[in-house]
Amino acid sequence: MIRLPDFVVIGAARCATTSLYEYLRQHPQVFMSPEKETDYFSLGDLPQDEVPPGASRYRARTRAEYEAQFALAGDARAVGEASPTYLFYSRSADRMGRVIPDAKLICVLRDPVERAYSHWALARRSGFEPLADFEAGVAAEDERWRQDWSMRHTYVRASLYHDGLRAFLDRFPRARVLVLMFEDFARDPLAMMREVYRYIGVEENFVPDVGVRYNRSLLPRNALVREAFGRHPRLRRLLLRNLSPRVATRIGNLLMRRPPGLDPRVRARLLPRFEADVRALERLLARDLGDWLKS
Repeated sequence: MIRLPDFVVIGAARCATTSLYEYLRQHPQVFMSPEKETDYFSLGDLPQDEVPPGASRYRARTRAEYEAQFALAGDARAVGEASPTYLFYSRSADRMGRVIPDAKLICVLRDPVERAYSHWALARRSGFEPLADFEAGVAAEDERWRQDWSMRHTYVRASLYHDGLRAFLDRFPRARVLVLMFEDFARDPLAMMREVYRYIGVEENFVPDVGVRYNRSLLPRNALVREAFGRHPRLRRLLLRNLSPRVATRIGNLLMRRPPGLDPRVRARLLPRFEADVRALERLLARDLGDWLKS
């Protein structure tokens, strides 16, 4: 019998979804798809000319490829996957509602300016972003979007959460959409994981190893490192797949550095671009998000 997910992490990108995925994988009662970001509901079953040029080639392109991700789920109490593109692409909610209508959804949101900055830092680390200035990257976003409608350079677009989340809340009962905040996750990941475990129906007192934070926003320490990991992404994937998370983290700390903090003046200039979306999100969630609008 084919098993499909009981729960899905739908986003947002750069909101600790990789750490969440890994901590879920550690739970003995949970089966997660071997590939994070299957992207099936956002990008699967599309004609080739409609696939964004920058979309990952590792996604589940067909229903058969998606089902194969869960072939080894066995009798796991909870089966899930995590694809942050789902919150971003409008087609995801309806497709998911038709294929897995009873699934529980998990969405992690973050201060939109900080998320945008983290997205830019990831693009720099990955070699996708030649612009060394964050504001310049933001300024180039619209032109790039016309050329490539993947999420690669969607620093502002992917930080506008309201419409994407509203589509899921229109399709799924509110009780089956758990909205979490990145800031809470960063402050106390164990408490957040207990909440997530309880929500998906597994033993909530299991303690995952949260000592490793995955897919952190780091920048190469020099041009040589940027060349090695940017132009040759297979090298990075090889290391991640063959080293323990703690060893990979230590190597990352040697080769990479944390990006400098976001300049408050840059934040103040960008905030107006997010205010209407944050206010709409406050109404949708009945939650105060005023801290996101402080400069």
